[in-house]
Amino acid sequence: MMDSVGEKGSRLLDETAQLCDLLRMAHGTAHRMQQDLHGDIYDKTSEVVTQLHDLRVVCNNLFDEVAKEVGEMESGEYEIRSDAASDRQ
Repeated sequence: MMDSVGEKGSRLLDETAQLCDLLRMAHGTAHRMQQDLHGDIYDKTSEVVTQLHDLRVVCNNLFDEVAKEVGEMESGEYEIRSDAASDRQ
């Protein structure tokens, strides 16, 4: 059974928001760890903090793109298929 456009769009937005939230929490945790470390481990943690920050930026951009695509789905600009088998029909 196919999900409605609204259900699929809502699920996509929720999943993307969850991913962004997980990255936000990981970034915050790594940043707090960094504050209590020194030397080489501080440097390694600093790299992780930087990488997580960059991933958060990418994820926020992804959220915006997913929201745009969901808007297009809801406006009927393209058909949503539930699986690859429907492409062959």
